[in-house]
Amino acid sequence: MDVLLRSIAIFIEVIILGAVFYFMLNGVRLILFDLGIRQRYTKVISMVFIAIGCVLATFLVSHLIAFYPPA
Repeated sequence: MDVLLRSIAIFIEVIILGAVFYFMLNGVRLILFDLGIRQRYTKVISMVFIAIGCVLATFLVSHLIAFYPPA
């Protein structure tokens, strides 16, 4: 039962953190476009933020797994 609860807790926290980082990075992207970044850089900026998001997700998942040790 503990393994199931641990897995569910990690999954829920990953979903919440993913949503937080998605909205945070999307807000930064919108600010960059409002500051005058040209539309032709849209794809490059999106790819950079996707890479940053993947690195953050990997880092956070590894720490969540270490934070919730198996019983």
